[in-house]
Amino acid sequence: MKDKDYYIIVASICFFSGFINIITLTYFSYPISHYSGTFTLVAKYIYDIRFYKKLSELIIMIFCFMGGSIFSSVISTNFQEINIKRYGKVVVVFGSIVLISYFLDKTDKLFLFFLTLTMGFQNGMSIRFKGSLIRSTHMTGNLTDLGSYIGKVLKGEKGKIENIFLSALEIGQYILGGVVALILLVFFKPYILLLYGILYISCGLYMSSRK
Repeated sequence: MKDKDYYIIVASICFFSGFINIITLTYFSYPISHYSGTFTLVAKYIYDIRFYKKLSELIIMIFCFMGGSIFSSVISTNFQEINIKRYGKVVVVFGSIVLISYFLDKTDKLFLFFLTLTMGFQNGMSIRFKGSLIRSTHMTGNLTDLGSYIGKVLKGEKGKIENIFLSALEIGQYILGGVVALILLVFFKPYILLLYGILYISCGLYMSSRK
């Protein structure tokens, strides 16, 4: 695949992570793209058992995210191009389920758990580019990578300049996805899951058609 294809794929999946994280925060008051804070809440709710219902929801979300990562690993091979095609096909299926859920007006907790699984799958994609393993949902790791690459460039490793751009792209697209989601929630809230499903399917088709 060409570098352009990788940049488009990386930008897209990071964008969708930021996008859907805003959606789940809006509809369910839960983030689903990162889990450090979630584990903190688990500890809090274990301490205060009155919140056992929220505790059970968080535990299910953790296992859904991990389940998505397991699925991503199970279908992967030693050949990245094949992996990307397979990932793309799964993304198309996930996007189609989002569309079906939209038309069935399903935005309950089962839908939250499904979206969490999709993020786990997405973050578990084994995609390497410019020597970096792409993690599309976890910006703490990307921020660490960005700082690390800047440090290496300051030491004289000029070959890491493009890695700085890549890490910045991932973080920037995640933020952009959240901004776009907030704008759409203001003007097109009834259709936001429809738009997300269509865009996610488009991303999957692009990934599955790469050569």
